Amino acid sequence: MNPTQLQNRRGGGRRNARRSVLGTTFAELMLATIVVGSAVVASTASLRGSTEVYHFFAEGPHEALMLAQEIHEAAVLLPWQAGEGEALFGPDVDELSDLDGMSCDPPRSAEYEVVISHENWSQEINIKYVDLADPSIEIDPEEFGDDFLVELEVTIYRDDDEMGVFSWWMADPSEQ
Repeated sequence: MNPTQLQNRRGGGRRNARRSVLGTTFAELMLATIVVGSAVVASTASLRGSTEVYHFFAEGPHEALMLAQEIHEAAVLLPWQAGEGEALFGPDVDELSDLDGMSCDPPRSAEYEVVISHENWSQEINIKYVDLADPSIEIDPEEFGDDFLVELEVTIYRDDDEMGVFSWWMADPSEQ
């Protein structure tokens, strides 16, 4: 390799070093702008979509189900007969049957706290005792000798509009 070629090689290295000192090219700057702009547009579209989904869940059937599940959680914790434990869901609820016909306006959580974010909603609770062998037959549990189920039904209202009716089958935990 002759000295001129060696010097050109060294000079080529200097040109690249000099170019990095000068900064980026216009094409590189435009490419960076496109990438950042695309990220901003995508995140804005995602945020808008998530607020629309939140609105559906905050004002729709999902919210009604959540309020009904609060009652179900409370019912699961209640004793089935008086004297088996302390009142866990309000001052007049000593056992599961005390929930029958109860209305909570404003709605209550499983710990009997007012759900402040839903003051215009309400919960109505109904309990039916049915024959385990034929759940279409409603029975009186004190006179019925066989195994029975409890159907817990919770109706949720927002203002005067019925938002949903939810029900659960429950069996006496002491018999399981």
